[in-house]
Amino acid sequence: MSPPPVVSSQEKTAVPLLGVLMNLREDMKARTVGPYRYIGMPDVDRVTGFIGGYGECLRSLGVEVGTDALFRDWLRDVKKALPGQGWAAAYLEEFQGEQERALRKYLDFVAEFRALPPEALAALRWPYQGQHPAARSPSWTCSRPPTPTLDLLLEIRQEIGDVPGRLGMFIGTIDVRRMAGFIDGYRLCLALAGSRDEEYSRFERWLHEEKALPAGQEWLQPFLQACQGDDEQAIRGLLGSAAEFRSVEPHP
Repeated sequence: MSPPPVVSSQEKTAVPLLGVLMNLREDMKARTVGPYRYIGMPDVDRVTGFIGGYGECLRSLGVEVGTDALFRDWLRDVKKALPGQGWAAAYLEEFQGEQERALRKYLDFVAEFRALPPEALAALRWPYQGQHPAARSPSWTCSRPPTPTLDLLLEIRQEIGDVPGRLGMFIGTIDVRRMAGFIDGYRLCLALAGSRDEEYSRFERWLHEEKALPAGQEWLQPFLQACQGDDEQAIRGLLGSAAEFRSVEPHP
């Protein structure tokens, strides 16, 4: 069921990303095959986008994530498990392309990090400006109103302009699966925070009705086929469609 227009974030509480990933890990442990909670079938590129989109939503809501902010550096510097090409590509290579094993490895690191005692977290290096995350109290209460998904897509479209490759600032490797995961993660974060995003559901229906998107299909493959397999142009096509939709159905 699609989450229902985005409402005020006042007194709303977001759900930690690492908590969502822990729930996904438990679901994967309990089932012999997918689809799995939140992600459907395992696809590390889509999950990478999902993580990025969920994190973007948390930033937009103005929450304080506390020691969860240490996870990426811990994975890279302590576990030496975040090489330059990213965990998705590295783990896929390690497991000869097996998506589920690659994803399980990443989620096992999430569980290991979540089990660290407070003193171990406080001892982790923090080479950035501001107070160490271990000295900050996490607050998952949303301090800013949420940005609807369509607004986010239009902001991305404006930000990237006509510059080739600039999409990478938002999703890393430019791949339709990553963009789809980014949108999934962003929308799930909104929904779990109690914010409704009905406009995006209307946009999806409009794509089927006005853009002849095949029934039951996501935008990825039809847009990719229309662009002769060019991922960046397919994503730009989606963003252009979002702008067209907003022009014919203005946001209330």
